[in-house]
Amino acid sequence: MTTVAKGTLDVTDWAEEVTAEAEGQCKQANAHCRADFTGDLEGSGRADWLLVYTGGGQTRFVGTHRFEGKLAGRAGSFVLQTHGTYEESGVEVFWEVVAGSGSAGLAGLSGKGGYKNADYTLEYSFA
Repeated sequence: MTTVAKGTLDVTDWAEEVTAEAEGQCKQANAHCRADFTGDLEGSGRADWLLVYTGGGQTRFVGTHRFEGKLAGRAGSFVLQTHGTYEESGVEVFWEVVAGSGSAGLAGLSGKGGYKNADYTLEYSFA
């Protein structure tokens, strides 16, 4: 049975380093941040991103995010594989739980979802 978790996240401690930049080419960067989750996911996590600034005000990125906290009263951690875009209107992220990444009470977790600006969803189930 699939259940939907909803809530908000607040990105904090953003640190970014440019890895490639040349005139006429897309800028590339690495970024690391923390996020606090409230709602059905209660906890925090660290995200690591690879970013490409494509010009025209859009940034595309891929990365991973380790969540540590509680979901449905179960405590543990899991890793999300992520990708998305950032534009002037905000950020949109798609994510999927990495198979086998759940620990402790979150072992066996699978799911997918994402967030737009600060509002997240995670459609999930336990094996």
